[in-house]
Amino acid sequence: MSVEQLESAIKALPPEERERFAGWFDEHRHELVRRQKVEEAQQREILNRLHEIEKSPEILEAFEENDLERLIHDVTSKKTSPPRR
Repeated sequence: MSVEQLESAIKALPPEERERFAGWFDEHRHELVRRQKVEEAQQREILNRLHEIEKSPEILEAFEENDLERLIHDVTSKKTSPPRR
């Protein structure tokens, strides 16, 4: 089955089934996709945090556009000179 066929089949699913599939894919992504090797302890920490969020989604903080701009600035200013104003 091609990626296009998979995409078409997934898009044809009812919303509840797509959500269920998305959860399954997130849980099994590490089995399906080759990525940089993540240390076992890091993987456990990631999974623990995901489970905490699933149990208590209220622990998440809102992320606004200005937060993203600040984050980008913080990251890029460490690699380059600060932006000129």
